[in-house]
Amino acid sequence: MSDPDIKKAIEAHRQKTAIASQQISVLNSQIESYNMKLRRSQLIESELATLPKDVTTYKACGRMFIKKPRETLIEDIKKDRSKITSSIETAHKTRDTVSEELGESKEALRVLLSSKQS
Repeated sequence: MSDPDIKKAIEAHRQKTAIASQQISVLNSQIESYNMKLRRSQLIESELATLPKDVTTYKACGRMFIKKPRETLIEDIKKDRSKITSSIETAHKTRDTVSEELGESKEALRVLLSSKQS
């Protein structure tokens, strides 16, 4: 372990591992948050679908409520759900990319160590 190249590679891998694990943790919490929002929107939509068509509905906007037709609320929820779904997919792709980069770093370190030992 006296070789400076190996020390540099190990230190770089440690830094990449720390950064990657932090990024993966953040992405996992984002995915969980998006999944909760998705479940909530599904629940709200199913509740709105059970209401009669002539019922007055309101949408919360800050500290006030805005009167909106039931169909408009359902359309808004579907639009929000598509945005949430795309955000979940993006977070999954980013997490996979970070994991792949970490694996590549680990493999490069392994190759360097095996070449130095030979």
